[in-house]
Amino acid sequence: MSTTTFANGTTAEDLRVLLNFWPTFMADADEAQQGLIKDQSKLLGANTVPFAWCHYYELPIKEHSSQAMLGFSQAFKDVLDPQQIVNWLSQITASPSQVSAIPKVVNLARQHFDAMEAPSEELVAKFLPILAETLGNSWSMHNTLRCVLYHGCFLNDLVERVRAGDDKSLFDAVRIDATALGCWPIVERISKAALLMDEKFFDSLKNAINGPMAKREQANFQKMRLVLEVLHEAGATRLSDAQLHELFVEELKLYAGNAKGGGNAKALRKFADTYMRKNTTT
Repeated sequence: MSTTTFANGTTAEDLRVLLNFWPTFMADADEAQQGLIKDQSKLLGANTVPFAWCHYYELPIKEHSSQAMLGFSQAFKDVLDPQQIVNWLSQITASPSQVSAIPKVVNLARQHFDAMEAPSEELVAKFLPILAETLGNSWSMHNTLRCVLYHGCFLNDLVERVRAGDDKSLFDAVRIDATALGCWPIVERISKAALLMDEKFFDSLKNAINGPMAKREQANFQKMRLVLEVLHEAGATRLSDAQLHELFVEELKLYAGNAKGGGNAKALRKFADTYMRKNTTT
């Protein structure tokens, strides 16, 4: 196993743990959403606290992950030791690449809850009003990480591009999560379009809201985008050819070895430069 550091303390093993964690994280988020839909009359009743999470999409990922985790921990303050909450948050904020620290902290939280006794009816009744808000915090992380798989950047990056006048990024953001419509740069762009009666814009917006997410290349390339974004977040701006080969071919096994004449190596170089170059401009 390589001990090579690819960006400010981030190793291939850190990235491997994140990639192994990702399918479970996605499945848990989908299961939680389906559970809400199935039992919405019980879980989203009249006493549910008003909730939204689009404001997270305007935060840099480090603030997003910390704030979402803080919201989660505050919701469970009646069943968790405050120091335990501080310890979990500290592990995330202390990591150079906070996204790569999420699997460890989530697994620690799962172990903690698995070891607890079943909550009392009184505690359940107290928690129900804030259940949707709590799950919304997790859902926001689910969506911003899913954005990396498709677009090679976090949702806040798309929102910033909207601020700079990029309509394509607006439609990409809305396809990931329709609640991104509540982000202020998107509200401002929609307001301008409404004032100008821009039918073409609204047709594209409608298609983005109602249309399915297009499949973007194979799963390995999605994972590679996630890895490159995590490394960029940790401080990397460009990996050498040797680092790319070691990371994606030897360690993570997401890319085939060199073809005759170096074709695959050149394609890997282009892929990495495309996404790291794009990230450095946001």
